[in-house]
Amino acid sequence: MSIENIVPSILPQLFAKPVAASPSLPRESDARAIELARRLMTLDQDGAAELIQQRLAREKSPPALFTGLFEPTARALGDLWSDDECSELEVTVGLCHLQSAMRRISFDRLAPAMTNAAQRNVLVVPEPGEPHLFCAALNAELLRQAGWNTHSEFPETDRDLKDLVADLWFDAVDLSLSPALRRAHWLPRVTETVRMIRRASRNPAITVVVSGRMFAERPDIAEQIGADAGCESALQIDALIQRLLLARYTPRRPANYAWS
Repeated sequence: MSIENIVPSILPQLFAKPVAASPSLPRESDARAIELARRLMTLDQDGAAELIQQRLAREKSPPALFTGLFEPTARALGDLWSDDECSELEVTVGLCHLQSAMRRISFDRLAPAMTNAAQRNVLVVPEPGEPHLFCAALNAELLRQAGWNTHSEFPETDRDLKDLVADLWFDAVDLSLSPALRRAHWLPRVTETVRMIRRASRNPAITVVVSGRMFAERPDIAEQIGADAGCESALQIDALIQRLLLARYTPRRPANYAWS
């Protein structure tokens, strides 16, 4: 797997055209997201908590806060890193604080999800080696609230992930990269992970969704790396997987393995 093969296959398409934000997805103002990102970056936790509480009081539900403020804040942290205003360590710390705030609000404001034997099983995992876990944590929480039998795991290696899908039956897998950084150079390894999941899975018709900033901005890339779809926001993760499961017997376009 070489950079010479990656460049002519997928990477040029990432910059082929600008991608407009979907009007169906909630967007907090850039200024508010950047303000929260800067407070997290400078470890102004009191200021960050105050801003979050102010916004929470105006939102209809905690999930609206998570998708309307936390997701764009994660992207704002990535933009600050791209502009050399912070280190990747600071991005990671900021995402950890967002994840902690999300879990605390979920515990305080959301009722425990009901479970039953008829629920479908979904595995939510970050790409092995991905240190930014906020995307996986958020998707898992929203799927749990939507009634899925959600298995949230953080496999350290591809072998660990392979064992998970080989040992347990899952209807779908949500595989995520960073919500802050695009990770374009990780596409080959994600391709291999998706292929490994399909080969090892106890469910031969398993649905694979990919999440993270790369796929939020370019969901069309998902099919080219062998996944069924890319998720633009945690807001749509439940409906997206439901739709894919209904259509999972429809023939899928072959993955682009040009660099293999």
